[in-house]
Amino acid sequence: MAKIFKNRSSFDWFLIILPLILAVSGLATLYSITSITGKTYLVFNQSIYLLLGVAVYIFFSVLDYKILRSYGKYLYIIGIVLLVAVELFGMQIFGSTRWIDLGFTQIQPSEMMKFFLLILAASIFSMRRKMTVSQSLMILGIIVLPVVLVLKEPDLGTALSIIASMVGLFIFSPIPKKILIGVLVVIIAVSPLVWFNLKPYQKQRLTTFVNPYSDPLGSGYNTNQAKIAVGSGGLFGRGFSGATQSQLQFLPVAHIDFIFSGWAEATGFAGSSMIVIVFALLVWRIFQLAYVARDDFGYYLAIGAGSLILFQSFVNIGMNIGIMPVTGIPLPFVSYGGTSILTTSAILGLMQSISLRRTALKFD
Repeated sequence: MAKIFKNRSSFDWFLIILPLILAVSGLATLYSITSITGKTYLVFNQSIYLLLGVAVYIFFSVLDYKILRSYGKYLYIIGIVLLVAVELFGMQIFGSTRWIDLGFTQIQPSEMMKFFLLILAASIFSMRRKMTVSQSLMILGIIVLPVVLVLKEPDLGTALSIIASMVGLFIFSPIPKKILIGVLVVIIAVSPLVWFNLKPYQKQRLTTFVNPYSDPLGSGYNTNQAKIAVGSGGLFGRGFSGATQSQLQFLPVAHIDFIFSGWAEATGFAGSSMIVIVFALLVWRIFQLAYVARDDFGYYLAIGAGSLILFQSFVNIGMNIGIMPVTGIPLPFVSYGGTSILTTSAILGLMQSISLRRTALKFD
């Protein structure tokens, strides 16, 4: 560990500074949102989550990421057990059963599954140069099981996030392209079944996306208020003390799903553009790591991680400005939430581990 910190030039500072900018932006927005409502304890909680996230980030940065390749199947099993536990003992918040109450805090296993499944899939793909049809179907089954369990909670956003990261891996995997096309055809064919198994409010969110003004006080309310908040920010924003749309609670779930709208109202187009650029640079840097990784496992980890953060940031910002349906996907490091922060910190810690070990440095 000491040798790692002596070689500070080997750190990927993009992976340190960019998440820090996002975390500070989230805290500032959270304080603005809660300063009038008296819920400033959320800022304290988020600060604790972020400090724990730093510890998790450092742990996985120091850890040689290659060690995890042999633990993927065990982490996957733990993730499945936790998802089943949610089904049996989970607590309900906002109409969804996604959390396990530990007494002192709650954990969201579906968020953890992103990390566990990423490690397992990357380890499987890294051990094979070519894949048969049966092997490809086996991997597909491994992915479908947690997705189905997450959809049952119901948590469409996290299920889509898992699928997005896996799609990135599949595209660059050794799976023959003919099989990939076949999988795509199957997904399209079974998509109506997914639709019929969605909850009524989830269907409303998707249909209202096409015309949010068809039900402005119902299913379209969130999107309309988010767009008003973004638009009211103007060029340079109304400041953190003057963001009335979010402070006066016109903006629903402003600390999680619509925190970008709160930031946009306070900082305007200039601040919103900065956040978009930060995410673009972060995703670009992660994908770059895929091509400098010293082994296939690191390559696939980076591809999956980049795909995940790209999808989450695009969808969250998109639903805040009305170009994507509302699916409850948090904005990495910005939205309030402990498990999300810890999971993303672990993933970025692994990216830093890949960066540190891409050179000929010795860590023994």
